[in-house]
Amino acid sequence: MTLIELSSFILDVLLIVAAVLAYLNRPRIGGQLAKGLRILLIGVMILGLVHFIESGLFFLFSNWPVGIHEVLHRLLVVGGFAFVIFGFSLMRRAFEE
Repeated sequence: MTLIELSSFILDVLLIVAAVLAYLNRPRIGGQLAKGLRILLIGVMILGLVHFIESGLFFLFSNWPVGIHEVLHRLLVVGGFAFVIFGFSLMRRAFEE
């Protein structure tokens, strides 16, 4: 593993750790607001994992064209943002009730 690959791996792990810490340190509130925040932070965790998954795909499937890796990466990022948007939507509804 080259220095740049090791650096990328370490940064991927730091993203995952940061996402888990954000989830664990969320404020303990109740109701729809808590549900929305939990879903939003699951999206953040997905966004953290996406980079690690992308690195793993490059390592495991190095013979695939780079474009396939990039499209898969972006699809996973879209999924993470879908959770973030849905979480914010639930939180907004909680304030409107």
